[in-house]
Formats: sequence, structure tokens, C-alpha cells
Amino acid sequence: MTLIAAKHLKEIFEVNAKFYHTELNGEKFLMRREARITRKGTDQDKIDAVVVMINPGSCKPSAVLKETSSDKMEMVPANPDQTQYQLMNLMERKNWDVMVILNLSDICEGNLQKFSEIEKKFAAKKESHSIFQDENVSARNELLSNSSHLIFAWGTSPVAKRLAKEFGLFSNGTPTKKYNHMKAWVHPEKLFPMHPRPALIKSRVGWLDTMESLLSEGLPS
Repeated sequence: MTLIAAKHLKEIFEVNAKFYHTELNGEKFLMRREARITRKGTDQDKIDAVVVMINPGSCKPSAVLKETSSDKMEMVPANPDQTQYQLMNLMERKNWDVMVILNLSDICEGNLQKFSEIEKKFAAKKESHSIFQDENVSARNELLSNSSHLIFAWGTSPVAKRLAKEFGLFSNGTPTKKYNHMKAWVHPEKLFPMHPRPALIKSRVGWLDTMESLLSEGLPS
């Protein structure tokens, strides 16, 4: 199978997200708690899959976002990014209508080096920045309990590896007991969950093929 072009995927799906702002040391940061890819026209409440990646990339609100905090978030339209188009391809293969993207960190920074520097500042101040931290357990459990599938896909970053272990999700190539129902294409040597959108188109198709197979495991033939 080949990849479906973004222009066609935009006709099929829409992306909305919950953004908020956090201030740290006098500096204001844009944060994203979740992004939701929805098939246009569906009224489905059940989440087909939750995908966990490292942090929000270039997906931003499609209009100017009003000043808001984590306790006043609202779902607003968002501009899809390239990774979300890849996930839409998976949704088409699986005939899914609703997918939620969560991140190991809510900090919106596409440059991983800059993200790592900002995350260290949050950690030093013990400032909340992730739905996987203990103070957000209710919101996290509500989303995960309403999902049919859980996919880990945060890629190679050392900070992702550290956060996944710190938050009790995944360590040394293995999920913790709480998340042992998850699906991931784990790198056989480096032991990280492969990111959905590698550089090469051939590899992107390979990720889709592998995930489609993994998601079918244990289902009736």
C-alpha cells in the first residue's frame, strides 16, 4: 500500500486540540494537553486509539489562542502536522474514526534540543508539564479507559526514554505492567518505540504495515 496524500486526508479528517499556557521564571510557554484526529461527519464517542509520542511538534492552533490555563482548556481547531497525516493513514487502514494523541510532555517545541532544555527547567521547578504526571491521573485514566487501543511511538530521543521511565510507562524495551496492553514497533537493539514518521517514505509505509499487523494480533481471524 502507498501513502495517501495530505490534500486528500484533509478532506477526510479534522484535527482539534486542547492548548493552554504556562508561565515559568517569567517566560510564557504554549502547551498542548491532547490532539484529536476525527473523521469528518462521525458522531462516535469511543476513542479508537490513543497514541503516545514525545511532545507536540508543529501542530498549532489554527486561530489566535486566548490566554488560558490548564484548568480552563477548550478543544479548538488545529493545523495538522506531517506526523498527524501519517497517523491518518493508519486510521484509514484500520477504518478508525477517532484517534487521540498524548505526549510525554505538553511543551510545544518542535526542536528537540530546545525542548530538552525547556523540560529541564520545568523539572527543576517541579512544574507540571505532562498528563502522565501523578497530578493528572484522573484526566489520563478517563482518556485511556475510553480507548480501544494504546500505541507507544515516541522515537529515539534520550529525553523521551527518560520521561517514559520516570512516568512509569516503559523501560528497557518493555512496558510496565500497567501498560502491558500497549502496541509498539520496538527497535530490536536500541529498545525504543519507533516513531510513526521516519525520514524515508519506504520506512513510513513500513511503520504502517508493521503497526497494522501488530494491532491485529489477538483478534479473531
